[in-house]
Amino acid sequence: MSSRVQEKTVARQRRLEREAQERRADERRRNLGRLAAVAITAVAVVATAIAFAQPQSDPPPAPAQSALAGVPQDALTLGSPSAPATMIEFADLQCPFCAEYSRTVLPTVIDRYVRTGKLKLELQVMTFVGEDSVRAGRMAGAAAEQDRLWDFADAFYLAQGQENTGYVTDDFLREIGVAAGLDVDRAMSRRDRQDVQAAQTLADQLGVKSTPSFVLRKGDGERVAVTPEGLTPEAFTAALDEALAR
Repeated sequence: MSSRVQEKTVARQRRLEREAQERRADERRRNLGRLAAVAITAVAVVATAIAFAQPQSDPPPAPAQSALAGVPQDALTLGSPSAPATMIEFADLQCPFCAEYSRTVLPTVIDRYVRTGKLKLELQVMTFVGEDSVRAGRMAGAAAEQDRLWDFADAFYLAQGQENTGYVTDDFLREIGVAAGLDVDRAMSRRDRQDVQAAQTLADQLGVKSTPSFVLRKGDGERVAVTPEGLTPEAFTAALDEALAR
């Protein structure tokens, strides 16, 4: 009887795991569909802009913009080059907590600190979770060459799948690249030339052990950790304000 109970328990656990994997796969497919829709909309916006290129007395209203819209990017950096402080984010694109930060906290940080010129952000993409992270990290490096790293990370998080299931295929990366506004063929050809160890080396130097982690530096001053109590806008901005006040 005990053996039968154990067998039933194991079978039930396997069934639940299989159902959870199927739900995650369905969610990723839906997210990829939304990314494709975003890319198609972007093409339509460009076409409309061209069609209305002639002077008009009443220009059409601007389309809805993402949190990144209009913010300058340069390689790994987001924000004004003259901002007095820099916050480095260490992230793995497969990390679900990094995706949560990107969705729930980053827009507030951009609006409150980056757009106002108080802060610029630097994204260090780590690849320690597994092979899917390495493939993602190499493509992220190629996106940085086109000054679209933050767009790529944003699009990737939206379609993030279960860790190390092999979902980061060439087709997946192409879809993310299109959504991020990349020259995809160029990025695909450049990805194998990217140094995916540089972020880990810097993390080791600064004592970073997990993702997402944040380090702030004001000018040429000492680097200090930003350690929020939670990944909410309120908790994060409180920790960031404290670090900026040091």
